[in-house]
Amino acid sequence: MKKNILNLLIVLVSMSFLQGQSYRVYYQMTYKIDSAKDETIKKKMILDVKDDISKFYSYNLYHIDSLGTNEIRKKATDYDFMVFKNKKDNKTEKYYVIGLDKYSLKEDGSIFDWKITEEVKKIHDVNCQKAILNYKGRNWEAWFAKDIPFQEGPYIFNSLPGLIVDMRDSGNSYIFTMTELKKDVGAVNTISEVIPVTRKQLTKVYLDYYNDPYKELKAGKAVVKVVDESGRQVTPNFNQLTELKQKDIKIKNNPIELTDAIKYP
Repeated sequence: MKKNILNLLIVLVSMSFLQGQSYRVYYQMTYKIDSAKDETIKKKMILDVKDDISKFYSYNLYHIDSLGTNEIRKKATDYDFMVFKNKKDNKTEKYYVIGLDKYSLKEDGSIFDWKITEEVKKIHDVNCQKAILNYKGRNWEAWFAKDIPFQEGPYIFNSLPGLIVDMRDSGNSYIFTMTELKKDVGAVNTISEVIPVTRKQLTKVYLDYYNDPYKELKAGKAVVKVVDESGRQVTPNFNQLTELKQKDIKIKNNPIELTDAIKYP
């Protein structure tokens, strides 16, 4: 029943696609933070599209933004994989939370050398065609629907002649599957209160955080109570905590754009 409803929505969109209308696409994202293990994380993501503007972000962030107070919105940290694309200006902006701060990296839009094949199949009763891509260290397989007439997709990916319905890399480290499509969902908003950085500056922020991940705590910018097994408050052993954090950071260094992985010492 759900597949039939999704197919009906796609037909309606293909029949009535107009400039000025907005669309919301829901994706199930499955990914590995440690490429050496089979464990995966599932994350519900949203792609909002209006004319030449799109935003890809987590459902959790959408939920907080729609229901939370300004104070709750300011504390939101689920910015992983969030991307704002402006095709008119050919700009892509990515968002990151590192330590207690939020950063944005704005760069020229990526140019994707898609290879469109003749292979076709139905996904959720939707006619799709296969395209392949080698991009920043990963080989990708994407299935797009010409019946959904906007050239968008999950994360930074776009520019195929139809919406990307399913996309995954050859190692199944990252998988995106469309689950729902809606029309007329309102404006596509940008994010405020972030620190703009260049690629070089972003790398430095990550390395600085790796070298001293508890800098804010030691400086008193954040308060965390550490207790022992009996519940008594104790002074944190920052050297020990830093070693554990650095090990965790290295294990989770499996970014979607593999060639941009930080080279930690």
